[in-house]
Amino acid sequence: MRLAALFLLLVVSPAAAEDLSVYRVNLAVDLPVTAALFGAAAIPYLVPNAITPSCPCDPSTVNRFDRVAIGLHSSTASALSDWTVTLAIAVPPVANALKLGFTEPLGQDVVVYAQTLALNSALVALAKYTVQRPLPVTYEGNPKYLGAQGGYRSFYSGHTSSVAAALTASAWTLRWRYGELVWPWIVDGAATVSVGVERVLAGRHFPTDVITGAVVGFGVGTWIPWLHRGGEPALSVAPAPGGFVLAARF
Repeated sequence: MRLAALFLLLVVSPAAAEDLSVYRVNLAVDLPVTAALFGAAAIPYLVPNAITPSCPCDPSTVNRFDRVAIGLHSSTASALSDWTVTLAIAVPPVANALKLGFTEPLGQDVVVYAQTLALNSALVALAKYTVQRPLPVTYEGNPKYLGAQGGYRSFYSGHTSSVAAALTASAWTLRWRYGELVWPWIVDGAATVSVGVERVLAGRHFPTDVITGAVVGFGVGTWIPWLHRGGEPALSVAPAPGGFVLAARF
């Protein structure tokens, strides 16, 4: 329901001006960079013994804020989180294609969107395989996770980060193309919070994992679109009395 609303609102949004481009892309640069980032995100998962199991672990060593996740293992919440992240990633480009048709602005959007997801995925993989934090269910002593690499990829939440990155990038695109819009940010926040709660209830992440994922996802979902912003640069330096001032255009 939460992402079906996004789909419908995208498709029935008011008709835009003739020139719908809001991004500048250079395919000779952006495509190799995007492919390299996706590759970097995949490589750690393909390396045997990239993670060294470190449990059994004492749950009492976990801070009180995160300890609430130990003992939770809702299969329903896990399934809901998988569906949420799938819809959050799939709905915006499909709805965008229905609205714009197969036009140059759509192609530019796709490049920026893919690059956002690629960078986000690479950062998630880097964090997981560097930190190697046990999952809450691993702390609980679940034998399925104790000796498996997947039992030590708690920090930080890729599901939460992916939802935040995808919907934040989409919200910026809609704002720049159609003007001031509030509902994409509401959808963004609601879906991100929802998947974060679901991952904690599933016992797959600690609260700090999903909070970090949301913050990083929002950052990536903002930074990549801004790098490709068409027209005047989103960030600029202007002279001011006694020095210079950094101006940001939203």
